[in-house]
Amino acid sequence: MEKQKLVLIGNGMAGIRVVEEILMHSRDLFDITIIGREPHVHYNRVLLSSVLQGEMELNDIIVNSHSWYKENGIHLYTGETAVQVNIGKQTVTTDVNRELAYDKLVIATGSSPFVPPIVGVEKEGVYGFRTIEDCQTLINAARRVRKATVIGGGVLGLEAAGGLVNLGMKVDVIHQAPYIMQNQLDHQSAAMLQHELEQQGIRFLLEKETEAILGESCVKGVRFRDGTEIDTDLVVLAAGVRSNIELAKMSAISVNRAIIVDDKMQTNVNGIYAVGECAEHRGVVYGLIKPIYEQAEVLAKQICGLPSDDYKGSLQSTVLKIAGIDVFSAGKVMEDDTTMAIKLVDESAKLYKKAIFQADRLVGVILYGETNSKQKLLESMVKQRDISIVKKELLQLDEESPVASMAVEATVCQCNGVSKGMIIEAVQTYRLETVEDVKHCTKASGSCGGCKLLIEELLVDIADQEYQTSSKSFCSCTTLLEDEVVNQIQMKNLTSVEDVITALDWNNLEGCSICRPAIDYYVTMIHSGFNGKMGEVDEEHRLCTIVPQMYGGITNASELKRMSTVIEKYQIPQVFITNDQRIMLAGIDKDDLTNIKEELGAPLCLLQKQVISSIKTCSCRQPDVMLDFAAELEKVIERLLLPAQVSIGISSCLNDCIHASVQDIGVIHSINGFDIFVGGKGGPNPCAGELLVVARTLAEAGEFLKGFLQYYRESANYREQIKQWIRRVGLIHIREVLFDDGLRSQLQKQLENAKHLERVELM
Repeated sequence: MEKQKLVLIGNGMAGIRVVEEILMHSRDLFDITIIGREPHVHYNRVLLSSVLQGEMELNDIIVNSHSWYKENGIHLYTGETAVQVNIGKQTVTTDVNRELAYDKLVIATGSSPFVPPIVGVEKEGVYGFRTIEDCQTLINAARRVRKATVIGGGVLGLEAAGGLVNLGMKVDVIHQAPYIMQNQLDHQSAAMLQHELEQQGIRFLLEKETEAILGESCVKGVRFRDGTEIDTDLVVLAAGVRSNIELAKMSAISVNRAIIVDDKMQTNVNGIYAVGECAEHRGVVYGLIKPIYEQAEVLAKQICGLPSDDYKGSLQSTVLKIAGIDVFSAGKVMEDDTTMAIKLVDESAKLYKKAIFQADRLVGVILYGETNSKQKLLESMVKQRDISIVKKELLQLDEESPVASMAVEATVCQCNGVSKGMIIEAVQTYRLETVEDVKHCTKASGSCGGCKLLIEELLVDIADQEYQTSSKSFCSCTTLLEDEVVNQIQMKNLTSVEDVITALDWNNLEGCSICRPAIDYYVTMIHSGFNGKMGEVDEEHRLCTIVPQMYGGITNASELKRMSTVIEKYQIPQVFITNDQRIMLAGIDKDDLTNIKEELGAPLCLLQKQVISSIKTCSCRQPDVMLDFAAELEKVIERLLLPAQVSIGISSCLNDCIHASVQDIGVIHSINGFDIFVGGKGGPNPCAGELLVVARTLAEAGEFLKGFLQYYRESANYREQIKQWIRRVGLIHIREVLFDDGLRSQLQKQLENAKHLERVELM
């Protein structure tokens, strides 16, 4: 079949992303021709500021070399400009009279720096900051001149100013607005940013409107409308951009501020599309990488005739790329009558955090000085998460690397949609060692570069920890993976360890100390036949240990008297108070065990490693309904088989005297209700758990606890502790499951059904 002719006007990041997506979906469908106005192959325009600031070389920002075009059969014409589109003939003509026929045409002409109506703007020494040539010109100019002026205090202007300071120049930034980055920051965060930039040597002239650029043929100074003047040797125009739409205008393609496109990125002319900064979708023109890549994904599938979702617009976020300064913003940055804001300000630490909520949903965020939580907050904004979830993400100041708490499926590189798990798998598979290695392998950090630091931290974290990015091997007795073994147990209805070993062709027919308990666990979970053991036994000396159950840690005189009588009668040599508020009887003769159980007249705690430890409670408030709550909860969950042993603490006081926050699950009675924390860790290096939810009532707390435990039972691996499970699947995902009323109710029913199927033996 003859290939269709696809012509792309524009060799920049938007257009090339469309081509990359097409090559991935339908490599042999099109004969592709690209027209590029600049004399370069595809490079990353976003990283020009990093080149100017000395962090990268020009060669570092080249994305696709000439060999890439050749290997993919792409015809590339650089240094040419498309000057006409003949819709009737379906051809494109360039400024060298080259005529190219097309079946599909993609316009990705981008934008150009806005040139304000200033007298003398044509003088030598006035530059834009948009291309490799602009960047190289500024670097060369810094060798000759020492004073520069940047017109524009937005993101591009500040990044240019930071680069010029790095080149050894004195820099003034002129800005018409009352404060810098007024579209991305509020007044307070902008003032903090300005103060820090002033310490780096940048001077700001705010609420100034430039009237003229002084000098005969070369720049000598700038005059403002208020009559004041400053001296300068160089002027950089960074007061915004304008979409390149002249070609579309001449071709009867509908335009407004940019080329108007529908939800499939198609113009008003069939077969002609636009993408990137030259495209206007639902009245919005996007100039950031992530939205442009989202557009490219939709457009590529449309061109290839593949089913795809419509493009419905994007959430815009901004990262300022100046060395040593962390600034991030997304969504709304100013409050109004319909919103409320939460702020955290520490000027001494150069820290500012602000979240804006509308109807208790996150709609905007500003982070200055510490941006570790930006990925979580951005995801919370996209998914419109509740204020109770977002508050902890906003206010926490973790010294631990932010990647440690990220779920494996969480996105690290927003621009390219690269998750933490994808990077971990690539690093482990191909033994990647640097951010540059990761970029070449996964494209992460290859666009805006905002995730570079996060990837560096992830590389360190991978080296320090063992990550499970996919199903792990079961053991050396089989070549099957853990998920495959579980699937076969279900599919073949295998009901014992021996059945599994035989049916699945185990190399070692006896199994081993690794696989036998794991198989037993999965068989038990699948067939609900847990056989709990009430106590431990030392077979060599025929001595037993038991713990009489005291639900919620509550007992009375009658129970204590019976226990004392039994201890005396059977000469039980050792009696301990356990750390979870129970009484342990040790050194019991095995022959006396049945009689002791009958005379105690109380159930015994299970002492296995894969059940709920006795619930630890606080008695600071008396009388306290939480003690009754703990006792009733323990009756429901005490004999459930779990992937690993689980500790639970229920505290009545804000001081958390029993350290409920460092248990696997902790409930603390707070002013707002009942805070449920999960994934805490005790021991020599304790750490508090993460806030799962703030329950309004104890009944609601019980629902979330039961749902959480059942979901853990169903989705965790054998011996995977709660903290490890949360890290693997992600707390955000767990919340999404539990906040669904239907799913939470179903999980509770499954837990209660499982409880009724459990069996208990004395030993």
